[in-house]
Amino acid sequence: MKLDDTLPLMLWRAKPDMACEYTSRAWLEFTGFSADQATGDGWSRAVHAEDLARWLDCCVRAFDAREPYEIEYRMRHHDGEYRWVLDRAAPMYAADGLFLGYVGACVDIHERKLAEQALARSLERERKLRTATEEASRAKDGYVAAMLADVQSPTQAIATWSSHLREQVPAGSEAAEALEGIVRSARTQTRIIGNLLELAQGASTIRKPDPAGPLLAGVKVLLVEDDDAAREVLLKVLRVAGAEACAARNSAEALQLLEDWHPDIMLSDMTMRGDEGYVLIRALRALPAERGGCVRAAALTAENEPQVPSRAVAAGYDAQVAKPVEPVALLATVARLVQPARV
Repeated sequence: MKLDDTLPLMLWRAKPDMACEYTSRAWLEFTGFSADQATGDGWSRAVHAEDLARWLDCCVRAFDAREPYEIEYRMRHHDGEYRWVLDRAAPMYAADGLFLGYVGACVDIHERKLAEQALARSLERERKLRTATEEASRAKDGYVAAMLADVQSPTQAIATWSSHLREQVPAGSEAAEALEGIVRSARTQTRIIGNLLELAQGASTIRKPDPAGPLLAGVKVLLVEDDDAAREVLLKVLRVAGAEACAARNSAEALQLLEDWHPDIMLSDMTMRGDEGYVLIRALRALPAERGGCVRAAALTAENEPQVPSRAVAAGYDAQVAKPVEPVALLATVARLVQPARV
């Protein structure tokens, strides 16, 4: 098959064994090769080393299947630069159907390829920027939601305890009016926080609290406290907020109630004799989930023992409340701990 060498095309012809037998003047001028240098397997030396294996694989597959092919690869220019070319080839046959090899043409697509790569890099940068922006937005929403959730429980607790105190003073008194104002303000804040949480987390993902309803309605709280007076005070505070509260005097009673009563929250005094508070939480966390091992728990710690909170958390408690326990702090902690179970 005779090729026109006057055409400004980078033409080539290869035998059935892939040995090059002809390269056009344009191909030789592009590569700077002589005709002898290109003959045989010499033409493969113009292919970039990183593209050579792919080029050979494509050629071998096409030659074996006797099918046309095209491939993009970098070919060495006579000035030493590698430029992208598009190589298209098709099998040749004699009049009697004998396979003669392949004939092909290379087209310089370097500028187009660089433009495509620049566009791809630009799109990748845009994708990364969009991803980073979305992640930052989610992180911001998560931060706002976490902050609001931290504020929500104390606000609800203030409303609950203020409402209880209002009932203990004479109606119409200055104290009653002051407490009524606190209750109204706290309930208003609770509604606002709930609405903001809906915006931050999505209306379907959170439980919107009822500002006028019991804070801990339906919540089962196990209190472990060996001091009779403290136990009665804490049970009263929990029940005022609508919780179902039950008490144990020691770890043995507590573990039995955990299995029989299935509380949502456990509060444990850390000033009980010895290290009973630590023994209790370790025993609790060793239980399987179906037997209460995952129950959320808060440690009631003494203010004069600053090392206790960190020890309590390390032992397995989820939170801590300093003694003497303030009612609002206690209710806020329980409300916060029960939230994951209620969402």
